[in-house]
Amino acid sequence: MKPFLFVLNVVPSQFNKQCEDIAGAKAHIWIISDDKDKAKARAESYVIGALWNVINFEHELEIFPEHLQKLHEAEAHLYKMALQQGIAADFLAYPKVPGNPTDSVKIRRL
Repeated sequence: MKPFLFVLNVVPSQFNKQCEDIAGAKAHIWIISDDKDKAKARAESYVIGALWNVINFEHELEIFPEHLQKLHEAEAHLYKMALQQGIAADFLAYPKVPGNPTDSVKIRRL
C-alpha cells in the first residue's frame, strides 16, 4: 500500500447547504492504496459524498518516503489520519464575495 495525494478544485453542490457562501475550494485528499487509479476514483467519490462537485484534478501524486519528511504540519496530520483510516481530506475554501485581503482567515468545520 502506498500513499497518494490528490489536490482537486471543487465547488459546493446545490445540496451542500453548509457552503452557500462558498464559491469553491481546493481539496487535499490523502489516500492509502495499492493502485493510483483506484485511489483517484476513491478521492472523487469522497468529494461527491461530501456534497462537492469536482472541477478538475490539479495534482495527482504518489508520495515517496523522502517526501514525507518534508511535509508541513497540516499535510503530515492528514497523512497520519490516512494511514489510520485509509483516507483523509481538508477543503481549503474561498468565499463568493471577496473580503479585504488583510482580513484574518476564518476556519470552520463543515
